[in-house]
Amino acid sequence: MDEAVELFQEMTRNGVIPNVVTYSTLISGMSCVGQLATAQELFAEMCAYGLDPDLISYSILLDGLCKHGRIHEAFRIFHVMQSNGLEPNIIYDTILIDGLCLVGQLKVARELFSAFTVKGLHPSVYTYNIMMKGLCKEGLLDEAYELFQKMEADGCMRDSCSFNTIIRGFLHNNDKERATQILHEMVKEGLSADFSTAIILVDLFCDSTGEFFRALVQNSENYRSVIDMLLYKGMEKLNNIAELAKQRHHVIGQYVLGHQGLV
Repeated sequence: MDEAVELFQEMTRNGVIPNVVTYSTLISGMSCVGQLATAQELFAEMCAYGLDPDLISYSILLDGLCKHGRIHEAFRIFHVMQSNGLEPNIIYDTILIDGLCLVGQLKVARELFSAFTVKGLHPSVYTYNIMMKGLCKEGLLDEAYELFQKMEADGCMRDSCSFNTIIRGFLHNNDKERATQILHEMVKEGLSADFSTAIILVDLFCDSTGEFFRALVQNSENYRSVIDMLLYKGMEKLNNIAELAKQRHHVIGQYVLGHQGLV
């Protein structure tokens, strides 16, 4: 980052006025390392040079402020954008929703999300995922699940993040039944658990009561795929394939011994 700043300063000393792309790159770097005051100074300097911020410039600054919990400053920038005549954009609103959920202002986040129809905007899968994550964080699982189902009804294809978000939400709230149901849906769609979800599920597999495992395999034709996918995800970070095979055989053998063709 220091080298980038030095190069930037050398450009200005030599009379070279940086363009919007250069400023945006430096603003992004400053935001990533938490130097938001410097990022805002650079943004103001860019405007002072007569350079008009574009979609990317505004998005970078908004995202930096929101990621660091500076939601009031982010909205101030957002209102400036609106006064400058920038058209409503799903990217800006998604960034703000993410920031609002981060600081626990779920009510305002909901209002922004609900306003998409009025603005003529259609939430992206990323927007849905962020809103679901915010709802799960506050323990509003029923509302999050309604949104999860609404995605499909609205023609928004759910991705791996959508499934992992709602599964983790149910698991953190000890609703293993619905977590299992959605896990099967995810596997049927050819998607996988991410590392965080897999670790929770592998821990449940190792529960001495075996309750979660029995719920997983009950009336299921694809539980082997589920087990392999989860255990692989859980072990890949450890880079230990031998342990993966041992764990798989142990889990299946312990709880479904006597069935043929399982391993």
